[in-house]
Amino acid sequence: MIAILTTKTTHHTFFENQIFKKYKNIINICETTYIKPKFQIDTIFEKKREIYEKKICFQNKRFNFKGKSYAIKNINDNIIFKILKKHKIKYLIVFGTRKIRKEIIKKFKNKIFNLHGGNPQEFRGLDSHYWSIYHNNFNLYSCLHKLSYKLDDGDIIFLKKIKLQKNMKIHQLRLKNTLYCVQMVLRLIYLIKNNKRIPSFKQKNQSRYYSFMPKVIKDIVEKKFKKLKL
Repeated sequence: MIAILTTKTTHHTFFENQIFKKYKNIINICETTYIKPKFQIDTIFEKKREIYEKKICFQNKRFNFKGKSYAIKNINDNIIFKILKKHKIKYLIVFGTRKIRKEIIKKFKNKIFNLHGGNPQEFRGLDSHYWSIYHNNFNLYSCLHKLSYKLDDGDIIFLKKIKLQKNMKIHQLRLKNTLYCVQMVLRLIYLIKNNKRIPSFKQKNQSRYYSFMPKVIKDIVEKKFKKLKL
């Protein structure tokens, strides 16, 4: 049995439902609170992103997780152990939660995986695609890696370069990344279900960790993306 640890945002809900279409024997554990910095981070293009994702993924209708779902305030709350034990969970897939506590990682050693929007060998942490663009690096990636004690530092299983399309807008980037995440996790679950070897390799570099990107920098990133010629 596999559990997906995520949040009820538009793209995370879409992701979980896409996995559920193929594999019904999964549960969802949804973190309902999140950390926000003291400085402003919200931009106009992120509001456009929300509208775009609701239209494309859910035809502007209300959305929910289709599988068995549990809502907990903090993904590290002790109740998570009861949920995992109840469903005899053997593997965890993490997508967009806060940092996972060591006790959970230890319990699921080599069986807990994380989805990262970016190449962790170059950009670890939050808003990785945006930080990459800010540094004029338009080689954007989606990554699935083993989750380790250090953030975004585990062995890489799949690293997929995101193909940017002509006239693509920055508010469309997150959903593009999510589609790659769906592909990688479907492949991972297939390997698990069929007792196949899960490929992995150690990261070559220990990159800098990036935190929340301020709004003023996101505005710069949007301008850089607009100037990108594909």
